Amino acid sequence: MTKETLLSALEAERLKPGNDGIAVPEDRDAAFMVAGPGEIIQVSKVVKIEARDTSLCLENNKGERYWFTYDLVLGVRFRSAKLAKDQTAGFGR
Repeated sequence: MTKETLLSALEAERLKPGNDGIAVPEDRDAAFMVAGPGEIIQVSKVVKIEARDTSLCLENNKGERYWFTYDLVLGVRFRSAKLAKDQTAGFGR
């Protein structure tokens, strides 16, 4: 993914850059799929995004920060945080 593609996706989700990066609202659940060595890594529950010139920093709800180059980002998923909480692990109640 290019920086322009990512910024376009964030704009489509109505996420705007602020002084400290791009904050993901609490009512949204964001996850990034990133290419790893032989696998796809998912960085979930992203609360803040920093789009630098050549790299991307993702911060999750635990305060963990992940740095990637744009070419490693395969995709991003946004959904309602309420929907994310309502989903189970495949087991019925």
